[in-house]
Amino acid sequence: MSNVYTKINTRSPYIISQAGSNAGDLIQVELYIHQSGGSEPASATFNLSKPAPSASLLTVYFDISPYLKYYISHTSLTPVTGLTATSAGNYVYCKALIKKAGVLQDTKFLIGYNGYGYFENGSNPVLDAHIMLDEGEYYLLKNQNNGALFYSIDSDASPAEDWDAKYVCLDGTTADVDINLNTQDNAYIPYITPTHKNNGGSTLKIFKDSSLYKTFTFTEVCEPKYTPVVCDFVNKYGVWQTIIFFKVSKSNINTTRSTFNMMPSSPTYNTSKNITQNFNTNGTETITVNTGFVREGYSDVMKQILLSETIRLDGEPVVPQTNSLDMHKSINERLINYTLSFNYAHHIINNIQ
Repeated sequence: MSNVYTKINTRSPYIISQAGSNAGDLIQVELYIHQSGGSEPASATFNLSKPAPSASLLTVYFDISPYLKYYISHTSLTPVTGLTATSAGNYVYCKALIKKAGVLQDTKFLIGYNGYGYFENGSNPVLDAHIMLDEGEYYLLKNQNNGALFYSIDSDASPAEDWDAKYVCLDGTTADVDINLNTQDNAYIPYITPTHKNNGGSTLKIFKDSSLYKTFTFTEVCEPKYTPVVCDFVNKYGVWQTIIFFKVSKSNINTTRSTFNMMPSSPTYNTSKNITQNFNTNGTETITVNTGFVREGYSDVMKQILLSETIRLDGEPVVPQTNSLDMHKSINERLINYTLSFNYAHHIINNIQ
């Protein structure tokens, strides 16, 4: 692309403002929205307009986040073994033309992800527009291919930026693996490179212009007793993130029904037929999972799961049943384990019409 795009979070307001010269001046914002691989539309996708309210209040404000969010979707995370382009539906491009009384005042080029900022970070914060995962140590299943690190860079940035990734094997038995990230602007790479699987995992180092930018440790864990549950969720950056619930998981079923006492067809009724009858019987399933012992920094990971709009457990869509959670500190709890409950996001009996 020939334009430099600014990353925004579509779950937080992104405000475009423009002042009129006189009361009643019409302020317009034209949004041209398209996904990666598609061309910019010939006409505006949305036309927004407001008049300047008064001589003492000439500035008009537009929140454009909801218009971009509508075009973003996440279905499932596809595991990868190398650098792979991010699905076009996971983010969106937008050109915004800002006009006053029909005259162009400014043009903004934006790339929207379905992320958000915390209140304390201020208005539409993008604390990291490039590597979309918090630094730290993460625990993954031994010899499995779970999780991926997403990034967003701009090949048209000026001055040009050089982005690279280096995998270092945790047990030192296998050679480092280097990846040039500049071959794709919006892409993802595996948490653990294939040659480091079953060798303890990888330390993943991200470099910008040869300087260390972020460091992640992905440690393999062998769980011999319980059946681990893989959790993929859309995090605060608006991309997929994966964690593993290693320890005990429990499922239960909740059913609902309507019960009526039926009238027999005749006084000489059939004793083999129901008088009390259930209708509209269905149910939902709940699962409770445990992380096992994790580092203190997992508190923010748990927060992001509870705030996520898209969560998958072993590939199945779920919604959190847990509404509150203590954010543990090692100085208080020593060993930290988190327990979360989820409802599967569908009824047990298929009644979709």
